[in-house]
Amino acid sequence: MSDADSPFRAPRPGRPDAGDSRTWADDAKAWADTRDAHRLIAEALARLVAADPTIPPHPYLSRHLAHHAARGEVLDDAHVPLAVLPWESSANVRTLLRQSDAVSAVRRQEWLEAWARIEPFIGGAGPDSRLTSLHLAHHAATRPRTPLDTSAARVSGSRVTPLWSDWTARDNVLAVSETRLESLTRTTTTDGRSLLVSGDDHGTIRMWEPHGVPAMAPLHTYGGAVQHLLPLPGDLLLSAGTDGSVRVWHLTRGQLLAEPVHRPGTWVSALTLFAAKDAPEVVLVAHSDGRLGALDPVTFRPVDTPLPSLDPAPALLSGVGLGGAEGMALAVAQGRRVRVWDPRRPDGYTYEHQHEGAVRALVDLAAPGRYALCDDSGYIGFRDASTGRETPVAPAPPAGPVVALSALTVAGRAAVASGGSDHTLRVWDARTGAAIGGPLEGHTAPPVALTTLPGTSQATSRELPAPAGQELPVPAGQVLLVSAGADHTLRRWKPGGGGVGAGRAVRRPVTAAALSGPGSTAGAPLIAVADESGTALWDTGTGRPVALPAGHAPVTAFTSARVRGEPLLVTAHRDAGIQLWSLERGAHTAPARLAGLLGHSLPVRSMAAFPYEGRTLLVTGGEDGTVRLWDLDRVCALACREDHLLSVRDVAVLDTARGPRIASAGTDGTVRLWDPVTLRPAGAPLHCEQRVVNAVAAVPVDEPDGAELVASGGEDGTIRLWDPGTGRPVGRRLDIGDGPVAALAFFRTATGRPCLAATGPGGTIHLWDTDTGSHLLRIVTGSPLGALDALDIRQPGGPHPEHPVLLAAGVAGVCVFGIRMEGR
Repeated sequence: MSDADSPFRAPRPGRPDAGDSRTWADDAKAWADTRDAHRLIAEALARLVAADPTIPPHPYLSRHLAHHAARGEVLDDAHVPLAVLPWESSANVRTLLRQSDAVSAVRRQEWLEAWARIEPFIGGAGPDSRLTSLHLAHHAATRPRTPLDTSAARVSGSRVTPLWSDWTARDNVLAVSETRLESLTRTTTTDGRSLLVSGDDHGTIRMWEPHGVPAMAPLHTYGGAVQHLLPLPGDLLLSAGTDGSVRVWHLTRGQLLAEPVHRPGTWVSALTLFAAKDAPEVVLVAHSDGRLGALDPVTFRPVDTPLPSLDPAPALLSGVGLGGAEGMALAVAQGRRVRVWDPRRPDGYTYEHQHEGAVRALVDLAAPGRYALCDDSGYIGFRDASTGRETPVAPAPPAGPVVALSALTVAGRAAVASGGSDHTLRVWDARTGAAIGGPLEGHTAPPVALTTLPGTSQATSRELPAPAGQELPVPAGQVLLVSAGADHTLRRWKPGGGGVGAGRAVRRPVTAAALSGPGSTAGAPLIAVADESGTALWDTGTGRPVALPAGHAPVTAFTSARVRGEPLLVTAHRDAGIQLWSLERGAHTAPARLAGLLGHSLPVRSMAAFPYEGRTLLVTGGEDGTVRLWDLDRVCALACREDHLLSVRDVAVLDTARGPRIASAGTDGTVRLWDPVTLRPAGAPLHCEQRVVNAVAAVPVDEPDGAELVASGGEDGTIRLWDPGTGRPVGRRLDIGDGPVAALAFFRTATGRPCLAATGPGGTIHLWDTDTGSHLLRIVTGSPLGALDALDIRQPGGPHPEHPVLLAAGVAGVCVFGIRMEGR
């Protein structure tokens, strides 16, 4: 960059800076080392940042300010102010924080750490969306369960006014991939660098630094998913997957060297190194048809060597070291059967055993002659390769497939890490089968591949330090566990501990949440929140909770209603029951149970209460596939429909030209409309062509008859609007672009602009103008969301602004905020 392009000119000795008693000559003398130079550059750049975050900074500032502050060990909110973060384009605040001095915890880094939590997921969002997301993340991190303080709730340019949050998410994300990760390994290059290597479902191989920064350009196989990676000496890597080929790469050159195996119509089911006693090491390649071959690991030519016979089915392989000069045995799993082949024995296979489920992974252990395996039934165990003696883990992990294993050493003990379909990782002692530490939670989809990284000493903490101000580096000899998840993330963990940089303990995922305001403080909404540990009502104006009386199954859905003027909270429970609670005594008194409703055979997923002809009716949709109508005045059932073929995911009530209609959405891909009295079909089903329809909402239109459209949110990630009268779609599909739509909510802005909010597992809230179909805003949370609710509170003089209020809840908790789409 030329001097003319620079936001400041080079210092001239003897010339004082305006407003600064220190001279440039003094500064020049202070440049004792590179760190001091970067510190002075960061200070100079920080003085050039405008106070208003809506004003774009000079491009050099947005690209390099955080980097200079990290190199100068002044990476804090003073040197990287809030105003520059929405424009920050170096794209790795997380990495810079991890490279800063971990001992200097006294510096304030609240805004930087809030940005680091969402930065991996922010993608190409514009400055408005970035600033709004940062504002919400900062409030969630710094003011948990704190009542609204209007003086601290506004940030210039932000489109939200945070009201209340209870949000704790893991902060151990190394990297986010645009594609689904399928495989993961670690290699050490010839110059001593540790690199992570991942393969994805698009045939791309990526190299990552241990702190998550891409290390070099990706490698493209132009084939199927890369499901196997095998590092070899000399910066070589073997890859294989669903296109039936094995490829040889030179990692540091980024070069494809050879394709020694190519068998179209099959896929590679296993790729491993194997060395029999007194025999050279070979690469074993197993295909989906049971064919097994061997390659020389230097020339990559086929090797004629004794091999076990396999059934004509996909096989998993793992060499099992027998210790000393005894070479290896080979563990072979095909379906539910596991056999061990020992080339030292003339009869080949030494023993076999059957499992309840198909075996998903085999791994050699540090202990000679022992290996670990897992299967679809949830089994994890350790076996002796010679005798078959078994050591199952205890206590047993939760039911469900265990999909990944990795051998490691924890405090000098041989251990294995497992990844399960419940999205958690666990670590087990390979000798006793006992759990080491608790479950490692944070992934929002199953971890599909695991590997390890070496820990660091204090002297070398620059290689892989933790986020500044949170924890010290991992001691030398202590390995770190790295997982690749189906949620497209790479995450880092301490075996037997939590995610590196995890901060506060992760709360239980929210199972249901809804707005029910206002509470006791004028204008402040009341929030109902449920997770596995219980249910509480929170007043956002005072920050006080009231627990719902114990003794009931976990809550699966909420709604609020008024019956003869009395405010009610309606709760649906996992035991398929529905309970009615009176809120008459106020927000800070335990609700009184009024009655219960029984009829569903499986839990209710969604409810909506509405007035009709002087009565209050309740419609419910359940996992049993039924839509049921209830009279809350008389506390009785009115009707039931079983037209949905599978689960009912959501229900809503809308006004049409023919009067009120109930809309229900199901896993059968349809939205169905019902008469609110008879619950008979009101027209033909809407076949939405969105696979599963997860969410439905009423969308008013500015027409003389006041009719409303139906919005459907699908598993395919799209939203469609429908005319309930004609059954035809209206306008174009709206695509959220980051996964399935899990929830919808409609609201109007302060000026009456109609808006639809949508969210899902991607953790981003998208806002659209339903009149124009234009995308208005992205609010990035960095954690999957499953519930949205909107509330319009217009009480001038109250503690919260005259704007609609939106609730979002999911894996990391719940947050409530006002939406300000107009003005600054």
